[in-house]
Amino acid sequence: MRPSPRAHALVAALPLALWLVFHLWEQWSVFGGRDAWIARMASTSRGPLAIAIELVVIAALVAWAALTVRALVRREPLPGAAREDDAGIVRAIGRLAPFASLASIVFLVIHVATMWAPKLAGADLVAQWVTLTHALGRPEVLVLHALGLTVIALQLVTSIPAALEALGLVRTERARRSSMLVAATLALCVWLLAAQLVGWLGTGVGTFWAISVVE
Repeated sequence: MRPSPRAHALVAALPLALWLVFHLWEQWSVFGGRDAWIARMASTSRGPLAIAIELVVIAALVAWAALTVRALVRREPLPGAAREDDAGIVRAIGRLAPFASLASIVFLVIHVATMWAPKLAGADLVAQWVTLTHALGRPEVLVLHALGLTVIALQLVTSIPAALEALGLVRTERARRSSMLVAATLALCVWLLAAQLVGWLGTGVGTFWAISVVE
């Protein structure tokens, strides 16, 4: 039985967007220094409620990955993919939807395997901090995250308008173009903040602008 296109469109956008925004807010505490990061992680990643929310989001991302792989294997259209009546930049971005979805999934798997391994192994937060900063200090890991953040931003640009359309909030081609513009603006802002964060963790000076860290 083929899953509902509406459900696929929603699960392709909402869990990833929520995970990215929460992850960015959670990790942004590094600019207060190591102790501030440890305090934030202790409050957001520990306890039954935090663990339950994390598991729900991960389950939703796994469902999205499974639906995406299934659609690609069966050559079914993905949410946000280009349509016959699309033109210009909308069509160009829509053609990248399959690549963005698959590449985003691959990046998330690598990211979780690399950054969460100490956490899953039972390491304390100090050890996790050391692993995080040392891992992102390697050039190949920084490049990987630059590419990963880019494809995730592209995935949001294609999937958010599709989710709004599935909810019935976008009904015309003009509204679809407008929703893609709004999604692109939001994705760019999130990409800039995330790249700045990753750059600081890896180099200690940030990616686009310097930030003084409180120790």
